[in-house]
Amino acid sequence: MLPLIPMYRSLSFSRSFMLTGWHYAFSIQHYSSSIRPPTPPYSGPSTKKSGAIIQTFDAMIDFRRQQARRTVVIHLGRSHSESELYKLCSRVGQITNMTLYTANKKECALLEFSTEQSVKNLLEITSHFINENRLPCASRNLYFASQYTGARLKYPPVGREVQQLDDTFIDKALNDIRNVSDQIRYFWQKTKLTELDTRLRFFVASLVEEGLRSIFVDTVCLPFGSSVNTFGKTRCDLDMLLSFEDFRDKNIKYDGKMQQLRFLTKRSYLNDRFQAQAYLKILADTLKHFMAECTNVQIILPARVPIVRFQHRLSDLQCDVSMSEFKSSYYMSKLLWSLSSIDSRVAPLVFVIRRWAREASITQSTPGPWFSNFQMTLLVLFYLQSIEILPKLNYINEQFATASSSSSPDVTSANGDLSDNLILMNELENIRRFHPNKSNNDSLAILFKGFFSFYENFDFQSSVITLLERQNTSKSSLIQAGKDKEWPIYLENPLVPSMNASKNLVESEGERFRQTCSKASQILSQSSKNLLSLFEECRQSLPDDLVARAYPAPISIMPNLETDIDQEELSTIRDMQQEQVEQIFDHTDHHVINS
Repeated sequence: MLPLIPMYRSLSFSRSFMLTGWHYAFSIQHYSSSIRPPTPPYSGPSTKKSGAIIQTFDAMIDFRRQQARRTVVIHLGRSHSESELYKLCSRVGQITNMTLYTANKKECALLEFSTEQSVKNLLEITSHFINENRLPCASRNLYFASQYTGARLKYPPVGREVQQLDDTFIDKALNDIRNVSDQIRYFWQKTKLTELDTRLRFFVASLVEEGLRSIFVDTVCLPFGSSVNTFGKTRCDLDMLLSFEDFRDKNIKYDGKMQQLRFLTKRSYLNDRFQAQAYLKILADTLKHFMAECTNVQIILPARVPIVRFQHRLSDLQCDVSMSEFKSSYYMSKLLWSLSSIDSRVAPLVFVIRRWAREASITQSTPGPWFSNFQMTLLVLFYLQSIEILPKLNYINEQFATASSSSSPDVTSANGDLSDNLILMNELENIRRFHPNKSNNDSLAILFKGFFSFYENFDFQSSVITLLERQNTSKSSLIQAGKDKEWPIYLENPLVPSMNASKNLVESEGERFRQTCSKASQILSQSSKNLLSLFEECRQSLPDDLVARAYPAPISIMPNLETDIDQEELSTIRDMQQEQVEQIFDHTDHHVINS
């Protein structure tokens, strides 16, 4: 999904609609940066430094969640009926944003009202289908059956999504750009998440949250990963974390509730993992039977992190939901967002290096004994730390972290690592106080080439790749401290210092990565070469010995869920799933986008 183009810019618009259009233009311009730093478009809790307001990750999340609760998504039953829809919905409340887009060959409209009460007013006057054997459930997924037969209303103040560009069209445009830095920034601009992408992702999360709030009144559903950490591409999956209370709030707020009266509730006797699995089964059944436009529901429990997977048709998003027992993923998103907000060059560099890694078969669209997108991101951040564009993370004291279990359990975990809450509380304060290194003004092209020069000589055999400030970064120091066994490649998890985030990698992948970096460095040393030349000359197939080690696809325990989906669409979904399984064994130069 690409940036929105307002339709009101026609010179023939009347004065009244121009005023409305100006207001909408301001809104789009105000929000168009989505979650991109350094000028956040949201309001909320902030800290002040030298007169400047610095927004927080949680403030951005809360702003988007509030925005999503004021939003409805409507499937237009007839083309060119958006004017009639706008006029109808304007009767129940002020519309602050209306955007048209296409998903699964359906023309849809995203409407944001100024208040949540306007959404409630709209749902109160919305009717159900009759004589179609449908359950009478209410949600903010709506259908508009236009009855207007006259001429179209003129000049609706709406935006319309531009057709999505694929890599072929982007590469053609890149070929016309001579400067490598400009190529990198153009590639990032055309492939990052757009404003509409972000709105739809938080809208889907709000639907999941809303679906369970009738039972668990304090439920929150928080997007994490690429949807919020500034490194997400269009068409990437939506990862969500479900919690029955907002774990981000360290101090419980009772908001005037009487402590003398308390709800009698069931007590859970399961451990965290089994409890999460039990609740995910409830969620899967709810999605399957009651939540409109949520199809192809699967529950995958044997995975390290149990999830529920489903497709939301009106946003065309593949969604994964996990439970708050595995909330470190949210904290990791928070950490990556904070690092990216320090320098505007971070995200474009991550994007282009991920594209290069995909072309060179360093990464794949399926898990296996090769590098993942997350691991590539850590490599980029480690490189930027080495040239002092990003700070080292100082929240861990090596002697304290390796100390005995005499430490307080609230401060350290059983293996000596700092707890999630304390890690983020300490380190994000350090990042917020960090002054960017203004002396390093290297262009994106120089940083891009520098990445390859840095890793072509990197010693994966003896050194640890870590974002933490450590006096000794050798593997032997960690092994002697009893933190881990010897691994061929060691990328330290920044939230769990005792964990190797690259246990899946085999030794040959480190050498293959280093050799491919050396080749890329030589290519970029030639003045006649550009970004496309690099992609073309580094393109290679996955080695046969790695193909044989591909991980099997996860097994769902809820097969044949055909509720609210016709046979043709079900057949299409199955074909797509089969293609995904077969892609890893394809030795051609076809490469699937790794989101």
